[in-house]
Amino acid sequence: MNGEVVVTGVGVVVPERGEGIHATGPWFDVVEELGPRGYKYLPPASQYLLAAARRAVAGGGGLGHVPAHRRAAAVGTNGALRSYFDDADRAVTAGHSDDLSPAGAPYFAVNVLSGRLASEHQLKAFSLTLTSPRVAGFEAAETGARALALGRADVLLVAAMEHGLPHHAPGLEPEQGAVALVMEPRHLAEERGAPVLGTCFTRAGFAPPALASTPEGRRRLAGQVETAAARLGTDPIVCPVLDDSPVSRALAAAVRNAGLTTRPALAAGGGCLTPLLRLARLFGTAGQPHLVITATAEGNFAFGGMRPIRSAQPTGSQPC
Repeated sequence: MNGEVVVTGVGVVVPERGEGIHATGPWFDVVEELGPRGYKYLPPASQYLLAAARRAVAGGGGLGHVPAHRRAAAVGTNGALRSYFDDADRAVTAGHSDDLSPAGAPYFAVNVLSGRLASEHQLKAFSLTLTSPRVAGFEAAETGARALALGRADVLLVAAMEHGLPHHAPGLEPEQGAVALVMEPRHLAEERGAPVLGTCFTRAGFAPPALASTPEGRRRLAGQVETAAARLGTDPIVCPVLDDSPVSRALAAAVRNAGLTTRPALAAGGGCLTPLLRLARLFGTAGQPHLVITATAEGNFAFGGMRPIRSAQPTGSQPC
């Protein structure tokens, strides 16, 4: 691939409650968002995903400039089917598998959720679903961008979706909603006059929590922070999404020791939505590079970087 990966469209569908993405009451109208027919019985996370993707695709000028076999998707989630699995377990244990709803029966595997997305937008190059705790959205962007670089597609829909609390995240806030990004090679976006909102890179890794508490582990994680920051250029603004785990604490210390400007940290939620949402909200609004960092108690960590395009005419920098 010649040139950088850029974001040309962003779509966000989350409860409007400040920075929070958990609502206790109705906030999503499936008929208003998607239409009166064909969507009512989809799992909520799939509905959120489709709505966010529609907004992202519309913002990027559509996908009609790319043939279907060159369009792709990479989606991250942790808890998108938690409520469905719980309902199915109750139905079977209290009765019989015949009691399962025919409308929900197809959703036996999390990767099925992105099938409707691929069908609706004719994404025939590939469709991937990643599920690593907290970092799945960034992993989706990283994996998809690697596929773009290898020439497997010309445009990529990257998304994160959540509905509830995954099994691995007790004590954390549930997440609801979806965020989607349209990503493509910069030279192709500029050739068609697309609204280039900024360049994007993501990188995910793993650090055993016991190692993160040692001097050697902290040194290695500090090196990861320095490498990610250097990729964005001079003095990126860091936007943390962290918990109180050893890897999170080591990353926060590395940022402080590097003297990087840091926005107030957001508390990590139970899924992978918050980090990608924080990154997505920067595109087209931030006037300087930003780096979103996140980590989990299990040891997963990830970085998501945004660098504005000089000619993009940002509306001004704002806290991420």
